[in-house]
Amino acid sequence: MRTRKSTQERRREIADAAIKVIGECGLREFTAAHIAQEVGIKDGTIFRHFKDMNEITLAVLDRLQESLESAPQFTGDPLERLEGFVLNRLHSVTVQRGIQSLLFSDQLSHALGAEGPRRVAALRNRGRSFIRSCLREAAEKGLLREDLDIEGAVVLVTGTVMGFLFAATDGALTAPAGEMERRCWRTLRSALARKQVLP
Repeated sequence: MRTRKSTQERRREIADAAIKVIGECGLREFTAAHIAQEVGIKDGTIFRHFKDMNEITLAVLDRLQESLESAPQFTGDPLERLEGFVLNRLHSVTVQRGIQSLLFSDQLSHALGAEGPRRVAALRNRGRSFIRSCLREAAEKGLLREDLDIEGAVVLVTGTVMGFLFAATDGALTAPAGEMERRCWRTLRSALARKQVLP
């Protein structure tokens, strides 16, 4: 006998399916029917758990935030923390393309209406703030090149994640994803870090 899922479990399941649908198929396919098909339920059942599509879209944003905030807490020196953050983001691109696609496109913010752009920008800005704080601390500790522009480096790091997303989505990674993740980080680190002087 199958046990019935709680409303909370079903809401999470529907929001996760919506992320997948938007991320993989775009807003055009963001319909109750398509989400229900992904979950394996009838489309009318969705509206037992959500009053309308806007409420589902808000749940998608909440799940994105929850997913990003549940990422591992990175420790170590600032460059090790930045490495953990970058590798986690690059890996999530190949594992959860829908989440990263939504963060790097305007699809979700448009679906949310007037409040959307502000909430999505706030999510993205949290990541930028983490990158900036790692870079500032690394600069204070003398770990970065002296001529490095911190704000330019923040854009470089976030741009690397975006570029990785597009390459993964287009099937253009020239090596297995795990290897490309490490290669991207090594390239970033060599662009940011002070060259070590050997004794």
